Amino acid sequence: MKTRRNSRTRLARFFKTGTALGATMFAASALHAQVGGFFGPIQEIGFLQDAARADQTEIALANIAEAKSQNATVKEWAQTQRINHQQDFAQLQPMAQAIGISLSTSPGWLNQREINRLQAANAADFDKEYTEVMLKAQVKCIKRFEKAASELEQPEVKQYALNALPTLRSQLRQEEDTANSVGVEKSTISSILRHLPSEDKGLASR
Repeated sequence: MKTRRNSRTRLARFFKTGTALGATMFAASALHAQVGGFFGPIQEIGFLQDAARADQTEIALANIAEAKSQNATVKEWAQTQRINHQQDFAQLQPMAQAIGISLSTSPGWLNQREINRLQAANAADFDKEYTEVMLKAQVKCIKRFEKAASELEQPEVKQYALNALPTLRSQLRQEEDTANSVGVEKSTISSILRHLPSEDKGLASR
C-alpha cells in the first residue's frame, strides 16, 4: 500500500512539473513570437532605434551650432544637417510602424552628454569642437549603416540602409571640408577617419 501511495505521489509530481515546464516553454515561445514576429525582427528594431537617436542627436547639435557659431560656413552646414535629419527621422517612421514599434524622440542619455558638453563649449573653441563631433558621428553612422545593409533581412529596412550610404559618404566629405575650414588639425581629422570601414578608407583626407 505504501509503495502504491509513493508511486501516485511521484506520478502527481511528474505531471505537476511537466505542466509548469510546458507553461514556461509556451510563455517563452509567445515572447519570442512577440519580439521576432509582431514587433519585428530584433536587429531591425535596434537599427531603427539607433538611427532615430542619431537623428535626434544631430538635430540637437545643429540647433546649438546655429545659435552659437559665428562662422557662416558652420551655421549653413548646421542648418543643412538639421533639415536632413528631420527628413530622415520622418522617413524612419513608416518603417517603424510597419514592424510595430514607436521611435524615441530623444537622443538617449549617452548622446545627451555630448550635447551638454557642446552646449557648454566656449565660443572660441566651438566651431572646432562641433565639426570634430560631427565627423565622429558621421563615421559611426557609416559603420552602422554598412553593417545594417550587410546583415539585415527585412527588405525595406535593408534597402533604406543601402540607399542612405552614398549620401552619408558625401556628407562625410563635406564634414571634412568644414572641419578643415575652421582649423581642425589634419592629424585630428585623419585620426577620426581611420575608424572608417576598410572599404571607405578612400574617403579619408584627400
